[in-house]
Amino acid sequence: MLVTENSSYKRTVFPNGLKIISEAIPHVRSVSLGLWIDVGSRDENEKNAGVSHFIEHMVFKGTRNRDASQIASYLESVGGVLNAFTSREQTCYFAKILDQHLPRAVDIIFDLAQNALFDKSNIDKEKRVILEEIKDIEDAPSDLVHDRFARAFFGPHPLGRPILGEKATVKGMGRVAILRHLNKYYRPDRMLVAASGNLDHAALVNLVGQAFGAGEHDGSPINRKRPVFKPLRKAIKRKSSQVHICLGVPAREFNDPSRSAMFILNSMLGGGMSSRLFQKLRDNLGIVYNVYTYLDYFQDTSVQGIYLATDRKNVRRAIEAVMKEIDRIASEPLPEADLSRNKEQLKGHLMLGLENTSSRMNRLAKHELLIGRYIPLDETVLGIDTVKAEEITDLARELFRRDRFTAVTMGNVEGDIFSALE
Repeated sequence: MLVTENSSYKRTVFPNGLKIISEAIPHVRSVSLGLWIDVGSRDENEKNAGVSHFIEHMVFKGTRNRDASQIASYLESVGGVLNAFTSREQTCYFAKILDQHLPRAVDIIFDLAQNALFDKSNIDKEKRVILEEIKDIEDAPSDLVHDRFARAFFGPHPLGRPILGEKATVKGMGRVAILRHLNKYYRPDRMLVAASGNLDHAALVNLVGQAFGAGEHDGSPINRKRPVFKPLRKAIKRKSSQVHICLGVPAREFNDPSRSAMFILNSMLGGGMSSRLFQKLRDNLGIVYNVYTYLDYFQDTSVQGIYLATDRKNVRRAIEAVMKEIDRIASEPLPEADLSRNKEQLKGHLMLGLENTSSRMNRLAKHELLIGRYIPLDETVLGIDTVKAEEITDLARELFRRDRFTAVTMGNVEGDIFSALE
């Protein structure tokens, strides 16, 4: 068993590959715990698309030890929370409880991961539930446009598939295919336990060891194919009162030395009401209600995205305004006052987020999954403080070339709306 310690941060790796990372915060009474399994929609194929998300739903329907009602009440009865989510690369089962109830949280989470029944009647019922979930997204163009953008951005690569799957694949989901996927990916070397709060690492290791530490796997490697990008512009005709727009470019990986500059650039461009896009498109031009930017990091790539929604008559004008603001950052010297303000904003958001044990648990896990190590807060702050103005300009000039943009619009719009990207 390999043990790493760094102040309040501790890391243990079991012989079977299961990792446990924790951060002790003695002055709080809560603990946030997550079991992260390194499997998501990018690990699926066209026939079983949505199976990772389907499994995440199904484990709550009953295990060898508990029925669905007992699962729902096990932590709620002591004031805790139990939930889960599936992303393109991971599935996470998480809990937030009072520190004294940590053994209950470990018990229930590993029961879900190891002992789910996948009863056929529940499979048929959950198909209907997930089909309704897909309809919810289809009825919300501000959500659906992101799925369609991912499909355009990643092309045939699995990262472009919807996390929920397609209606046809969900309808065709069978118990044999579910168990095959579960047995392939729910193995200790693809599992990470992350915890933050008032806890003792050794006690957590002992609890997890009792629950799962002896589990084995066959050692066969599971490789993920790196995406290849081919920029695409696509206008999706849809009856709606607004046109929803997603623009994006491939960005640098999380472990790149420019990570802090990426964070600042993203914040400066669309990270709040004081950002350049919000000020220009909403406060100055008055042509949008919502506009923001985001960074999506994956294990081998990342996306710098921009979202906005506007009236159909303003689509071209809005895209042109976005590109003009981007061009300003890429071509004009960045005033030191602007850089300083964005640094302080970024550090403030980081610090405020870390007052929540759930946010800290997520941060621990993301660092481990993306780069295999913990990034101390001091290192993050130093990285932000040392970014120079020319780094932001150079990065914007490199990333935001017109020939790197994928763009998707969804709404009742016609004509040459992408001319600003040429």
